[in-house]
Amino acid sequence: MASSAIYHARSISLPSRPHPVAEQLDEQLSRLRSSQSTSTSSSVSHGLNSLTDLYSSVDEFLQLPHNQQTLSQTQITKWVDQVLDGSLRLLDLCSASRDAMQQSRERLQDVQSALRRRCSRELSITNEAIKYLNTRKSVKKAIKKCLKNLKPTNEQKNETHATVNMLKDVQELTADTLKSCLSYIGGSQKSGWSVVATLINKNSNKETTTSSEFDGVDAILNSLVCQKKSGISLSQMDNLTSQTLKLESEIQDLDEALECLFRHLVKTRATLLNIISN
Repeated sequence: MASSAIYHARSISLPSRPHPVAEQLDEQLSRLRSSQSTSTSSSVSHGLNSLTDLYSSVDEFLQLPHNQQTLSQTQITKWVDQVLDGSLRLLDLCSASRDAMQQSRERLQDVQSALRRRCSRELSITNEAIKYLNTRKSVKKAIKKCLKNLKPTNEQKNETHATVNMLKDVQELTADTLKSCLSYIGGSQKSGWSVVATLINKNSNKETTTSSEFDGVDAILNSLVCQKKSGISLSQMDNLTSQTLKLESEIQDLDEALECLFRHLVKTRATLLNIISN
């Protein structure tokens, strides 16, 4: 990643004394890098919301006349093209995250509907649980493939093009945050039976710790499916109802944050295209 020293160096891209907006953007990048941690609900949500603030600074950064003049120079077309290619990858990652959540949410709503009709037959709940788990299996597979196909960013950076380097640093941080989001949505890659075995080995009166709310619902539904013959207790139903409501709320929050980020990514890309076309 580019260090702060890069933005203070004399170059053809930034003046010797950086603009306050550039300093602000640099500070935000450093702060967000240091705050990156494991993929938990709070960290993923915080990361996505922080990116929204970051891209507001990016918009100001791109409005600076000196930066617009730099980005429109023909001798750095190659570097600007790399930034534009990166913006497309980020849009794809953002869309993949939203698609994965949407698929999970649709099946989750079917489970909730079955829970509201639980006075009828347990069979309905079990069937919806199986459908949900099958969808989650497909989602996990798609996410795993998406993350595996992501090529590491080994693009060379040039200290004489600090404006481009700043944008690349923003994209790198954005990609890391979106990858954390996808990993969180995918949850554990263990098989359903492995998850159930973990639950069975724990005291039923103790809360099971999971790294993802998605994992929590997956584990409960796996347990209910495996315990079908012994019947589903009222406490299990209440627990499942509570967990699905938590997950639904979390999906809503994450989706809103991703939608906001998506709009910012589109706006930033449009601004870049407008700069180089003028």
